[in-house]
Amino acid sequence: MQTASTAGRSTKALLGLVIAMGVLIVIGLVVVIATVSKRMSPSSPSASTSLATFGSTDVPVPAGCQVVETVPAADRLILRLGTGERCNQIIIVELATGRPLGRLNLVPAPQ
Repeated sequence: MQTASTAGRSTKALLGLVIAMGVLIVIGLVVVIATVSKRMSPSSPSASTSLATFGSTDVPVPAGCQVVETVPAADRLILRLGTGERCNQIIIVELATGRPLGRLNLVPAPQ
């Protein structure tokens, strides 16, 4: 059987432990709420603004060639041309302006 002083110390220790866990729960709740609110708010001012338009622009494609694949990559668009030996090209276009940045001609490797 426990004495009165041992039971009193056990009760105080248990009360201290419950208070410490309550404080940890409150701190964790504050961290979760702050993280959720930070992720829901726009991260940068440019994210809330709409993208600039460039209207209409011409991207020169050789006669007889077709665009067989388009791949968006960051702020660029990659166009792969095909159907013919002279059509083996890749054109890289800037999305913000529609201006062609460069052209890769795909040629057979020397033997």
